[in-house]
Amino acid sequence: METLPNEILLHIFSYFEWFDMLTSFWPLNIRFNSLVCSTLSINDNRLNSALIITHGLSYNKCCSILFPLIFNSSSLCSSNQRIHFDGTNSIACDLSYEWLFNDKKILRFPNLKTLILTRCGSIEPVVQCLSYLIKHQLDELTLTFDGHVFKRFHYIEKYLSVASDKGNQPFTR
Repeated sequence: METLPNEILLHIFSYFEWFDMLTSFWPLNIRFNSLVCSTLSINDNRLNSALIITHGLSYNKCCSILFPLIFNSSSLCSSNQRIHFDGTNSIACDLSYEWLFNDKKILRFPNLKTLILTRCGSIEPVVQCLSYLIKHQLDELTLTFDGHVFKRFHYIEKYLSVASDKGNQPFTR
C-alpha cells in the first residue's frame, strides 16, 4: 500500500466509514495521517467525509477508542468540517456536547462548518451553544426532530402551565 499514489488511496478511503478509516489507517505514518485528514476535510455531503455518530457506534468504542484518538490530534480536530449526530436508536445525541466541547467549553473543531442533529431527543446542552455556533462558526445547521419530541414538550408545557395557573388562583371553599 505504501507504493500506491495518494489519489488511489483517497479513492480507497472513500469506501470506509470514518471510524474504520481512523482506527485502521490513522496510526500508520505521517502520509496516511495526512490522507485521513484530507478525507475528513472534504465538505461535499458524502457520508464518509463527516463524523457521523450513530447507532453503529457503541458508547464504549466512542469513549475508549475514538474520543482519545481524535481529541489527542489537533490535525484531526481541525480537519473535520462536518459532524452528524443521528439519535435514531442510539446515544449519539447524549454524546453531542462531549464531542463538540472540551471541559473548558471551548469548541474542539475549529473548522466545523456543518452540524446536523437528527432525531435527537435530548439536545439541551447543545442548544445552549447553538447561538454561538451559528454566529461564529457554522455555515449549515440541520435539526430534525421526531413527533415524540414535540409531544413531550407539549405535555410538559400543558401540565406545567396548569400547575402554575393553579398556584396563581385564590384558594376558595
